[in-house]
Amino acid sequence: MSWLKQLLLNGLYKKTIKSNALSKKRSDLKVLRTVSIILDHRMSVEISHFNKMGKALNIPKSNIRVLTYCQSDSMPETTNTALKYTGKDITKWGVMNDFLNEFCTRKTDVLINYFDKNDINLNYVSAKTDHQISVGLKTVDHTLNDLIIDVDPKEIDVFISECLKYLKIFFNVKK
Repeated sequence: MSWLKQLLLNGLYKKTIKSNALSKKRSDLKVLRTVSIILDHRMSVEISHFNKMGKALNIPKSNIRVLTYCQSDSMPETTNTALKYTGKDITKWGVMNDFLNEFCTRKTDVLINYFDKNDINLNYVSAKTDHQISVGLKTVDHTLNDLIIDVDPKEIDVFISECLKYLKIFFNVKK
């Protein structure tokens, strides 16, 4: 990524975070219907973990969206993701392609940021996504997430377990 694009996207990211903090109106968290996940391909996490989480929260599989960020267009065929993007899908002015824009503008109850690096392509998409509450790892910018879970990023099962514990408290989820 060029230094100019990096500089411009960082500025837009900070402006978006500031805008989100000022305008975020939380409605009462009553029923959990939708979950969106932004996943970094470099973490080698299977999407099935998030499907199991959805099942534990009584969320239909159709209401769980996983968006995977890849550093390059070439992604192994063994990866089980339909929704993926690269840095090329965001211009240096912060304009996203139609696919990314649709992902970000569709309201979701919970946004899970499952990445452990402060990559502007991940942070920017996360900041632009319309959500009620966001959950993520301690190793990224803390302004991105409402709930920060301090676990080893390689321990996906522990992360999911902690997410379930807190989301069941925040939302009325029947066991």
